[in-house]
Amino acid sequence: MRIRRLVASTFLCLVTSTAGALEVFPLLGSPETDLGTGLGQVNYFADASPFFIDVTAANEGNNIAVYTMDGASANNGAGFSIAVSNGENGIDSTEDGANADVPNLQPVNPAIASVNGGGKLQNGNAFRVSMWMRQDPADPVSAVPQIEPVVKFELWKEAGSGNADFSSTAFPGFGDRIWDTDQNAGDATFNGFNQSQASWVDMNNSGSTSFSKPVAQSLVADEWRLIEATLVIDDDPLDDTLNWSIGGDFFSVDAIEEVRAVMFLGDYAGTNLTGAGSVWVDNVLLEIFATEAELNSTANPNPMPVGVTALSGDFNADGLVNAADYTVWRDNFGAADEGALNGAGNGAGGVDDADYDLWAANYGESTPQPGVAATGAAPEPSAIVLLLGLASAPLLRRGR
Repeated sequence: MRIRRLVASTFLCLVTSTAGALEVFPLLGSPETDLGTGLGQVNYFADASPFFIDVTAANEGNNIAVYTMDGASANNGAGFSIAVSNGENGIDSTEDGANADVPNLQPVNPAIASVNGGGKLQNGNAFRVSMWMRQDPADPVSAVPQIEPVVKFELWKEAGSGNADFSSTAFPGFGDRIWDTDQNAGDATFNGFNQSQASWVDMNNSGSTSFSKPVAQSLVADEWRLIEATLVIDDDPLDDTLNWSIGGDFFSVDAIEEVRAVMFLGDYAGTNLTGAGSVWVDNVLLEIFATEAELNSTANPNPMPVGVTALSGDFNADGLVNAADYTVWRDNFGAADEGALNGAGNGAGGVDDADYDLWAANYGESTPQPGVAATGAAPEPSAIVLLLGLASAPLLRRGR
């Protein structure tokens, strides 16, 4: 199976291979600074009051990012993005020269190349971004901004650009962004065309989200909950042979210079968010698959943040001890450490018979987590993994 993963947490990026090699590359610059749209890194931002971010915060020794709302709205937002390069597209300009090309000096990201035989993105490739979120137990969410958290993907013909038409029309009329799973795929025009949609987060557990968007997940203060969004590359979303368009210009998959995974919350309505509370974010994971079928058949390996007590025998961390966990144990039997067991093994001796006995003794047990779906079969252990961005030190230790 061809699969590559890019992981984000706060300070480290890791690269592992089937040979078990591990390299650590510290990120440059202060993590509290808005890092812009630099390719290949996680870019946190909180533009101005009432949104603030602390990416040096910790919970039970685990590094987390904390987004706080406090003050009157000033037409701005907060969140993060992960920019992944697809190389230079060779386009000089579009819209009659209104958008001059800036060469993308970053090569095709190794994760993209690895699922495409060394080449660039292709139609049919699939992305998944996931993260764990919760309300701050000491500062729960009491009011929400105009735009509650939305997790989405954007495709850009100009890497690093912020020049985009953010209307909700079927296609943008200008700019460099050619597809957005919130703005574009969410348009009614694409209903029935199997387009990947953004995921909206009900951050105060009210049962609804901004603009009456479907609730993908609701946040509470007493547990972490998994949020994820997907994108399947399809440059002819309406099957009308016209491809994506910016105004009168049409683009194929070859025009993509950047894939951008985004989490965003913001307010442009003057909402009073004084003392409105905080949300935590941890273990951001970005994956790319060769096909949608591989995405759908591969479990989300994103582990719950450190500080959550695992259910013994629940090797795939879905809150249930069942046959799916046996599959994880079987596929990883003999591994020198228990990293694949999500902290639910016996904690000694690698993946061995003792872990099987633990699974058997707890078969049928559960710790339900509302809204967190079972993850199904485990990923193949031979898959090469590319981790980019921010893996906290506790997560690194667990991975070892």
